[in-house]
Amino acid sequence: MKKSRVLIPLVMTAVLITGGARVFCSQGSSGIKVEVSPKHEIRYISGKTVYVESLQQGRWVDRYWSADGRVDPSKFWTGDNAFEIRVKNRPTPPTVPGTSLSMGWQWVSSSETPGSRPGTRDSVVELYSLIYPIDIKVHTLLDGTPVLTRWLEITNKSSGPLALTALSPWCGRLWAADAPITLGHSMRWDDQWAGWIGWTPLTEGSNAFDQDRGLAWDDPYFLLHNTSRGEYFFGQLAWPVNYHMKFYRGHDGVSFSIGPSSFNALRVIPPGKTITTPAVHLGPVKGDFDQTVQAMHQHIRRSVLPTRDLKRSYLIQYLFPEDQPLTVYHGDQYNMANVEKVMDVAAAAGAEVFILDGPTWCETYGDWLTPNLKAFPNGLGPLVEYAHKEGLLFGLYAETEGGRNGYCADGVCIKDWPQSEVYKEHPWWFVQPNSVLNLSIPAAGTYFRGILAQMADHYHLDLYRHDFNSPLRGRGSETKRDGFLESDYWRHYQAFYSAFQHLHKTHPDLILQQASAGGTRLDLDTVGTFSENYTTDRASFPDLFRTAAGVSVFLPPEILVSPNGMSRDLPDTITSLRGIYALGNTPMIFNGILPKSLENFKPALRQLYVRYAKLYKTFIRPLLPTCRVYHFAPINATSGFDADGWLAMEFTSPNGREGWATIVRLNKQKPNTYLFKAKGLNPAAKYQVTSDNTGKTTEMDGGRLMQEGVSVHTTADVASELLLFKTKVALHR
Repeated sequence: MKKSRVLIPLVMTAVLITGGARVFCSQGSSGIKVEVSPKHEIRYISGKTVYVESLQQGRWVDRYWSADGRVDPSKFWTGDNAFEIRVKNRPTPPTVPGTSLSMGWQWVSSSETPGSRPGTRDSVVELYSLIYPIDIKVHTLLDGTPVLTRWLEITNKSSGPLALTALSPWCGRLWAADAPITLGHSMRWDDQWAGWIGWTPLTEGSNAFDQDRGLAWDDPYFLLHNTSRGEYFFGQLAWPVNYHMKFYRGHDGVSFSIGPSSFNALRVIPPGKTITTPAVHLGPVKGDFDQTVQAMHQHIRRSVLPTRDLKRSYLIQYLFPEDQPLTVYHGDQYNMANVEKVMDVAAAAGAEVFILDGPTWCETYGDWLTPNLKAFPNGLGPLVEYAHKEGLLFGLYAETEGGRNGYCADGVCIKDWPQSEVYKEHPWWFVQPNSVLNLSIPAAGTYFRGILAQMADHYHLDLYRHDFNSPLRGRGSETKRDGFLESDYWRHYQAFYSAFQHLHKTHPDLILQQASAGGTRLDLDTVGTFSENYTTDRASFPDLFRTAAGVSVFLPPEILVSPNGMSRDLPDTITSLRGIYALGNTPMIFNGILPKSLENFKPALRQLYVRYAKLYKTFIRPLLPTCRVYHFAPINATSGFDADGWLAMEFTSPNGREGWATIVRLNKQKPNTYLFKAKGLNPAAKYQVTSDNTGKTTEMDGGRLMQEGVSVHTTADVASELLLFKTKVALHR
């Protein structure tokens, strides 16, 4: 058994006196502080968030949360478990849950180091179990925002394997008194309904919201609104598949638990080995719904998103698959000459990236280094050269992870395609359905990593678009390891993220875009690996607009792409253009919304596309990396995805000097007038307000824009309005 070590923080900048006890303080970047007392109590401070944990009678527990920076030790509670794990040291049926390690912890040490990103600090508490020989390092990352990041390192110190059967990397009490609580969360998991957020009042007792369907179209996030305190808690689990999410409301307060779930073992840990759990991102905000969303966006931008070259960020994309019913060229018309024609159209419309989408560019499904020689007899090299000649970057879609053999969509079936040579040579790499690569097998993971790099180099790619069409696989495949039956999901995703992180490191200019089954991987682990994330294939109006509003609650909108034009149910052309360019997303144009050649590109339509592309490039795009997002409709503090009537969203710079608002009438049966009252402007500044519908610019006070608002009128021809705000005389708030 390990002996307890004396606490020696890595950085000590002051010694405070609090209630007669000496408290050692370590200070990182501005707004970040970790205070550790000799009584094994830690106080985390990030922005205005204060969180306290301590070791009490062998339990690592939470003691206190504050959203306003104030600390009142008289209100510290007794403490609930701050993490939960269950383990088995011998195989037993799944009905035997394993031993809970909620108690029996002994203090080992605490330390603090710079985080992996500038301006962040990683505080680590090390504990040792007296029940099983297990060592845990409790990591808490602080970045100056209200949101903290928590994960565990679990080390098996025994002489035999241990199976992790249940896990909550972070759990515990959030408020210490009962109150009316409303939960914001994903309401639908089924096909293409990513972003369907809604609100559910928490009942007294237990409230469970679990996902056991495998990859689905919901996401593990939650917003808890305590109306009596004017506070929110916003939490997200960085994990893409099955999870548990539970809340308990009682007389002593409100508590939560969240983590990955599995029917059998989540992970088998061999002797002497360490595993790192998925992270939970959690923070309180004293304020309104929009402030809470902005706090999470700021945290994700600062601590989650991969590094990017701004010159290759938020570029206008033109998407061309052959296997969609509304695409401009199908079958025998899908060839080099016609693809060059649509490249001409894309460049003329102001696009900056051309993406050859869908799997039919490939000669044999799964042989990703052999193009369709009927369509492209000289390979893709001439196509890449033509794109670059037109001033377009070149992107390519692939399903290197598998998931399409035997799959049919939109009348196109892949089930008759021959299996790849890889499958014929290594069938044990694959699990049901047979086209899904099992990355939990090391050889398969090595192959996967290699094929990604080979594709990037072989085709000289500027963008790689990754798809995976095998959702709703339930508990997925399982493998017996050291006598335990273990879910393959954890190891699969460990290899998956590792491969793409390696690709990003070796090809830093390559734009990585994930599009798994249209929105099934929008968790923070995936978002932290890819540059861009595809939201949904449900491209009809008004659903695509609703999805943009819904997903932008839990993710910064600029990292999202949506296929504008990939539906027969579309709004008018002007509204479609505003959906492409003015919803805060990285623009994506589906080819079917544009003509098939320059000869068919009428001057008036071409002029419209060029005008909106220019507006995006010069005014909107510079604001995207830091813009604050305000949700008015259909999603706000009380209504959700299915609220009828309007979409209204505002995007402003952090200083409130400039921004825009997009207002769309979603239902023609509703009145055609919307009163828009801005939220993110400076009430003490004068603004030039431009109506895109009329082209007129009016000078208005910020206070008037926020209090009296602007009346927006739509017509039968144009179902939307775009308002642009820019300060004429900027004053300090």
